[in-house]
Amino acid sequence: MDTIKTVKVVVVGESGAGKTALLTSFLENHFETDPLTTIGIDFKHKIVHLSDGQSIRLQLWDTAGQERFRQLTPAYIRSSKVALLVLDLSGILSIHLETWLFEILDQNCVEHLVRWKGIIDKNKSDFTATIIIGNKCDLVNDKRPPRLTKIIKETQDEYIETSAKTRKNIKELFSMVACRPFPEHKTSQIVLLNEPRPSESETRRCCQSS
Repeated sequence: MDTIKTVKVVVVGESGAGKTALLTSFLENHFETDPLTTIGIDFKHKIVHLSDGQSIRLQLWDTAGQERFRQLTPAYIRSSKVALLVLDLSGILSIHLETWLFEILDQNCVEHLVRWKGIIDKNKSDFTATIIIGNKCDLVNDKRPPRLTKIIKETQDEYIETSAKTRKNIKELFSMVACRPFPEHKTSQIVLLNEPRPSESETRRCCQSS
């Protein structure tokens, strides 16, 4: 049996951004309407399988967004291979907003992004990858604030919008994580989450949960 390789993933962002709900949607295919607030650090894991027979254990460290717990976060970022930075899009992109309120919420979201991106960059190792997540996209319209969009583009990090409630892009997000070419294992064909294994002639895909 092939050795199960471990990938440490830390999830950061403001309190209420939906970090815990996002993980619950991935791990349990379930949406919690009123999840408990994370106190300090919470830990979960899930094993995903590569098509060449290798398995990866995703260690998922859910960090509290409250300011009093932020001194705990740097240590987990330093030893992680992937940092997921979760932003709450539900307020800033809601349909019925006056222009002045939209600008305030745009500023708040930008400040959250800049703050957490700075914490990640200050503490990450050379092998830590960052993925920015615009969460709660089920509550938004098609309008995207230009300032936030510009800053996300300037970071040159991967970006994806998700919904823990509808599970939109949940599979795709964690496939992005599992498919990264980590030094510990070779890049190989990956099996999509909850889908049959492909034939050898098919192109590279992403992971299947167990």
